[in-house]
Amino acid sequence: MMLSGYYFCNEPNIHIPTPEKMSFEIFKQQFGDLTELVIQEASTGNRCVVVPELGGIVRQLSLRKGITLFSLLKTPPTPDSLVADTKSASELLFPFASRIPDGKYKFLGKEYQLAKNETGNLNAIHGLVRKQQFTLGEQIIEADHASIKLSYDLNELEGYPFAVKFSVLYTLHADGRFVLSYEAVNDGAEPAPIMFGWHPYFLLGNEQVDAWKINIPSGEIVDFDNNQIPVGKKPFLVDRPTKLYQKAFDNCFIVDSATNSAVTELISENQDITLRIKQETGEGKFNYLVVYTPPARDCVAIEPLTANVNAFNSGEGLNVLAQGKSIDGAITLSLI
Repeated sequence: MMLSGYYFCNEPNIHIPTPEKMSFEIFKQQFGDLTELVIQEASTGNRCVVVPELGGIVRQLSLRKGITLFSLLKTPPTPDSLVADTKSASELLFPFASRIPDGKYKFLGKEYQLAKNETGNLNAIHGLVRKQQFTLGEQIIEADHASIKLSYDLNELEGYPFAVKFSVLYTLHADGRFVLSYEAVNDGAEPAPIMFGWHPYFLLGNEQVDAWKINIPSGEIVDFDNNQIPVGKKPFLVDRPTKLYQKAFDNCFIVDSATNSAVTELISENQDITLRIKQETGEGKFNYLVVYTPPARDCVAIEPLTANVNAFNSGEGLNVLAQGKSIDGAITLSLI
């Protein structure tokens, strides 16, 4: 195995093609006390930067369109602020996403109590793998893509007494696509409730949100109570795409899923750039979507989810894994 001209992570399970075909590299770098993994494509500069010891998050994602390399994710700018972040920037949300009121849920006739970790201690929010140390698995470098696999095992955690192996695969393709794929495997003896989501805040250059349009692939919005817990559904009737100027979103949508995927578009006409967030849909896949515009209005959170908010209680979209069974799904980002 020849590695001439490239520095690869000194870890097992690396597969690479012959050197003359390599345009990708995978390497380590320091971000303060944090150790990051970088997938980079030489000819375009496309890259993603992953932090295994902070819940496996993608801290940076840069994709090129034409002569411009766009940095697409807003995350805290320093190591300390990243560690201290409470806004879940780019975090993986598993085995549940969004809120569970009072941290209480009932599953198969039994009641469970999760830690109430939302600001104000009213609810459990965004799962149990945030800020956790993930394990680096296989690294793959091929002529047309490179990927890193990270994993975290959940074993008899507070409020979630199930054994589930969770993994995420980050892949950068030569055609400019970035793909986040996840898999969950029930490694225990009892059925386990499963929900997954991703929580990125997206940027398009230095523009503010009010300069953009968004195309949300949904005709139905979840109706929330004052605690942001679903109480029903109602039609979502807006232009497609719709201007974000003076509009504020903090909503969950049931996505249109007539095919096996749905695409949200974030559009900057001034820069002639569109970010496409494609989520797999269909049975067990990403059939829900949260859109949130933070008060600073310098980014938009677009969060594909496999189930509705509070699905651990309502069952809406919830995947229930029997012993030895698995579930997976993918989210794909690209620029046009």
